[in-house]
Amino acid sequence: MKIKNTLTSLRKSLAKFLFDKKQKSNKTFYIKNIKSVLFLRNDNKIGDMVVLTLVFRELKIKYPAIKISVLCCKDNKEIIKNNPNVDEIVETPNICKKNDLAVDFFVFRPRPKHLLMLRRINPAFLIGFNKKDYNIYDLSIDCDINRLHISKRYEILLETLGVKPASLKYDICIDENLEKKAKEFFSANKSNLIINPFAASKHRSFSFDKLQSLINGIKEKFDVNIYAICEKKSAGMLKGLKGAKILETGSILESAAYIKYCDYVLTPDTSIVHIAAAFGKKMIALYLDYSSHGEKINEVWAPGYADAVQISVDTKNGTLENDINNIDNEAIINKFGEII
Repeated sequence: MKIKNTLTSLRKSLAKFLFDKKQKSNKTFYIKNIKSVLFLRNDNKIGDMVVLTLVFRELKIKYPAIKISVLCCKDNKEIIKNNPNVDEIVETPNICKKNDLAVDFFVFRPRPKHLLMLRRINPAFLIGFNKKDYNIYDLSIDCDINRLHISKRYEILLETLGVKPASLKYDICIDENLEKKAKEFFSANKSNLIINPFAASKHRSFSFDKLQSLINGIKEKFDVNIYAICEKKSAGMLKGLKGAKILETGSILESAAYIKYCDYVLTPDTSIVHIAAAFGKKMIALYLDYSSHGEKINEVWAPGYADAVQISVDTKNGTLENDINNIDNEAIINKFGEII
């Protein structure tokens, strides 16, 4: 691991030497001179894109003539494909050139291919986060990325662009047919709870037994309909689940439609956290123990509103595995009782 980290550091240092500019420009930023902005969101992260929608909206309100382009990937493109504030979507590996301004959201030391991409895009002005040591960035927005909530980071960006945001609410624009389907789906006779069992890593995903036990416990105490939501490709992992209907979806926007019209959400996945936040859903969000990590995920990617509660794994000072399956079901059920 030590050798791998050393080699990675050497590659990034070499990339900086090859692709970074030899000296920082002395350009002055004037938002009134900007006719086009390219937002670099080519990391394919869905939750990040959900939060970024607040920037598109607030920028368009203040400067409606500015063309907003977004460089993204297959999955996170879905979040903005119906967004009226986005003028152009460019899916990687294509490159969008000739922009007055580009905003790069990569917060760590840029990888070689990332720096090369920036040179190829070659915007008239480039903004980055915590990049004061890189000359390719004309302006660095320096902030505490390890603790500052992601929406606050974007608020700082907007203020840098001369925009005082009226709202930090997220926007998710859903197809009319998906809206109608989801609205008609749920029973009006009972409250409806959506449980999202899966996240990007196994340590943030429910085991089958954990999920079944949790469903049993909720059904014993509360008269609710429970739906386990998942992509079609993951539905087989829930085969045999009792006490909940399996809700298979074909896209993240279809999932968003169901979340919009349910009553409660329970999730260990921050993408779903931010989708639920966009609709102000009553929610329980589950997190790992990040007390020993540099980036406090539970703070940066928190729901950030009163109707959502968080529960984190208690690793008991490292004596318990950092896995959401080690969150006591009774604690989850009790929290559900508080929000229902």
